[in-house]
Amino acid sequence: MSSFFEESLSRCTDESDICNLAREILVASDAVAATLPSMRPVLPLACRVGCDTCCRSLIQVNPVFAFLAIAQARDTMDPNRLQVLAERLAAGTPFCPFLFDGACSIYAARPMVCRGYYSFDVTQCEQGEYCEKSLGYQGDDAHAAHQNMIFLYVLEQRIESIENTLGLDPGPVFLDAAARILFATPQSVARWLKGERLFSQQPVKVDHAG
Repeated sequence: MSSFFEESLSRCTDESDICNLAREILVASDAVAATLPSMRPVLPLACRVGCDTCCRSLIQVNPVFAFLAIAQARDTMDPNRLQVLAERLAAGTPFCPFLFDGACSIYAARPMVCRGYYSFDVTQCEQGEYCEKSLGYQGDDAHAAHQNMIFLYVLEQRIESIENTLGLDPGPVFLDAAARILFATPQSVARWLKGERLFSQQPVKVDHAG
């Protein structure tokens, strides 16, 4: 996965390339998530349509998933909703700006970190606590869900390392902040691919060893 990402990212030239790469990573991540339960059982998740507790947090993402989120919004939202999104980003919100009517408006392209959230008890969600947050990985019956979170975390770290090596601004960045920057920055993908610091102010340390 890491060699694939590095080779593919080094060949990206525009937004389409970045979004296609981000989607490929998400497809691979979903395949891992689907495979893990066959290796070790997992309890039925309490997560259901209409539950938006995890969306009430401001999450950190890798820039490639922020690019995809904005592209998905522009491709799928009608003008009125897109305007609401722009107003939310300008004003700031205490929840994910892509949350509309209790659901994720970019669900098919939601960031990798969102795919790792899980809960086995809706009452915990209603209290603002995710099961894994307070109860660890909850024994063998929750092993697959917890291992998926670990896998996604490690993959995010590896992606950041590769971006740093390539001289790119690696993040992580809060999704709402990234979206606000991308809405206001012309040619944002091209500028990021050239090494411009869109999301942070500190210089990237490029490792040319090897």
